[in-house]
Amino acid sequence: MSAQRRAQRPASRPSDFSEEYAGRQVVLILDDGAAVEGMIVEARRYWFKVRTSEGRTVYVNKAFVKAIEVP
Repeated sequence: MSAQRRAQRPASRPSDFSEEYAGRQVVLILDDGAAVEGMIVEARRYWFKVRTSEGRTVYVNKAFVKAIEVP
C-alpha cells in the first residue's frame, strides 16, 4: 500500500473494552451515585443499551458512567 493511501485511512480508535462486558450482566455506576443493573445488549460510541431484569430497556450516556462492575 502506498504512503498516500495509508495517510488517507482513518486512525483506529482505542478500545473501550466493550467486548469484555457486552452480553453480560453488569452494574453501571453513574456519576450521581445511582446504579443501573442489567445486561448490556449494545454499546455504541456514546451510549449503552441496557436490558434490566424487569425487561425494561434503558439507554445510558457513557459520559455519565463512572464505573462498570462485572460480577
